[in-house]
Amino acid sequence: MEIILTIFGALVTFSSFIFAIYSHTKNIKLINFNRDQAWDNYHQASEVLAVYQRLEKMDITNSEAKCLIAKGEAEARILAKNSIKMIKRFEKQYDEKSIKKWAEENRLHSGESHIDTFMQYVD
Repeated sequence: MEIILTIFGALVTFSSFIFAIYSHTKNIKLINFNRDQAWDNYHQASEVLAVYQRLEKMDITNSEAKCLIAKGEAEARILAKNSIKMIKRFEKQYDEKSIKKWAEENRLHSGESHIDTFMQYVD
């Protein structure tokens, strides 16, 4: 009877180990996917923000249009900041050195304001 329990325990241990490896691999893939999505969201939000900022500089006399442009710009800013928070969550390293490296690699949209916004979330 003891030999059966020993064999059963060994099988459970081995299958648990295999499942742990499988789960870890899936988790890494999910984290990588989320990291890529966060960067994509940041780039899209930055593009939308840039469009609204260009619209804001245009000579538009319609007050309702001006209000919609201002609201759109504010929402785009929030979306960009939320994307940066997601990047912080899923990047392996998030510090000043990483941010400067990303800026050099042109992963950040141009301008000091983007670097400053990323720096706001450094612990």
